[in-house]
Amino acid sequence: MKYKNTQLGTVMLSLMLSVTGLLIFSAINKPDETIWPAFIIVGVSSLLFCSLTIRITKDKITWFFGPYFWKKELKLEEIHSVKIIRTKWYFGFGIRLVSSGWLYNVSGLDAVELTLKDGTTISLGTNQANELQNAINAKLENN
Repeated sequence: MKYKNTQLGTVMLSLMLSVTGLLIFSAINKPDETIWPAFIIVGVSSLLFCSLTIRITKDKITWFFGPYFWKKELKLEEIHSVKIIRTKWYFGFGIRLVSSGWLYNVSGLDAVELTLKDGTTISLGTNQANELQNAINAKLENN
């Protein structure tokens, strides 16, 4: 059983759209100011964090943002346990080091927490928490 899900970063894209609106407003009200670098930063950030894709293959789980940005992978044999968690709103979105470990998230508060055999944790934000947890557990049982 292979698993793949791409979650659109609606929160990230909404935030970037709001910032773009503010930049346009600023550019109209202060046309002499150099504002184009901010447009580039917002545009690149929007592209890089527009989605989070999680894939499970025969022996590993892979996740990355947007077009293969910040690609990470983990061998399934390194996972000790899997559970669904609800992240705090103030943890934010993107790549974060939170109190429990690394969090990768683009939208929403649902995540699947992977506790590794070495004791570290990785949380993957997803809009399919049950399906992701079931897919990982199915792979762990088969290995």
